[in-house]
Amino acid sequence: MAAQNGKRTDRRVQYTRRVIKDAFLAVLAEKGYEKMSVSSVCAAAEVTRTTFYAHYDNLDTVLDELVEEAFDVAECSSTSLSMGVVARLHYLLQFDTVEQLRQHNSDLPACQRIADDPKYRALFLDGTLSEYIQNKLYRMNQDKMVPDIMDYCGISRQEAQRLYRYMLSGSYAANTSLGWVKDDAWFATRLNLIRLEAAGLDAIRQANKGRG
Repeated sequence: MAAQNGKRTDRRVQYTRRVIKDAFLAVLAEKGYEKMSVSSVCAAAEVTRTTFYAHYDNLDTVLDELVEEAFDVAECSSTSLSMGVVARLHYLLQFDTVEQLRQHNSDLPACQRIADDPKYRALFLDGTLSEYIQNKLYRMNQDKMVPDIMDYCGISRQEAQRLYRYMLSGSYAANTSLGWVKDDAWFATRLNLIRLEAAGLDAIRQANKGRG
């Protein structure tokens, strides 16, 4: 009986958190993050402030969970490619038309597919959240991306960190300018960014080899 009660409690917790997150996204799309409040989210979710604070410390913790959730959704739709950032860029270079790259959308890094689900798009369209989300994505991915860039380019960790921040912020800005909608213009831009990033990392690698 205790186990059954525990399951019911878990389901209630999951349901309440889902309702709060869905309300957060709805209010975000309508008002923007700067004009949001816990009260407005509670009203949209039809829960009390006490219920909200029983599940979340503040709006930022809801935001964090939603960004992680969007990233997890993108990760789950990934192919089983076991590649670092550099190898993936070179792999993607073979798809040199918009249609070819569209067919291989699931081969793109998760951070390029994070807004594929329209449900989460409001997060990435709110300009006031841009820096916050980029920093969140950086922290989530740096342990995989930075060492790969270090090894390939023969540079220090600090230099690799700066390069990865540059790549992340540039891609984020391009995606935002295109509304995070994957139309022909998006894939054409992504093709050019893949070429730019791959060529840039190759140039750094060659320059550092020459010094050796």
